[in-house]
Amino acid sequence: MSPATRRAALSWAPAVLYMGLIWTLSSFTFDAPIDHFPLRDKGVHFVEYGVLGMLLAHACFRTWPRHHRLRTAALAILITVLWGWLDEIHQAFVPGRSSDALDLVADTAGAITGTLTRAAIHFLHRPRTANR
Repeated sequence: MSPATRRAALSWAPAVLYMGLIWTLSSFTFDAPIDHFPLRDKGVHFVEYGVLGMLLAHACFRTWPRHHRLRTAALAILITVLWGWLDEIHQAFVPGRSSDALDLVADTAGAITGTLTRAAIHFLHRPRTANR
């Protein structure tokens, strides 16, 4: 395996595993104790997809380091939102679960926030060149 392939695989593994976790949890009906969580269900969706957006942004930035950062961030947001949309469709077929368009809105807001957070971290930790 080439170093570039290994680097890409290691970059994508956390995001793919997290996507699998989201899918698995969406396959079950359970009452989660979210009464004290801000905005309850929508807050959980925001955080859940914020983490996914950050993981996917990391994978995209590491896989395509020479591409424009805005385009790469947009790709991470798009993948995250599409996964949220697919998960909402999936939940419509799970007994005891339902699909909700407002959940997708919270997923999208989380995706944007997580992706922009990862982009900001990259920007703050990039090597600086001295102007002489």
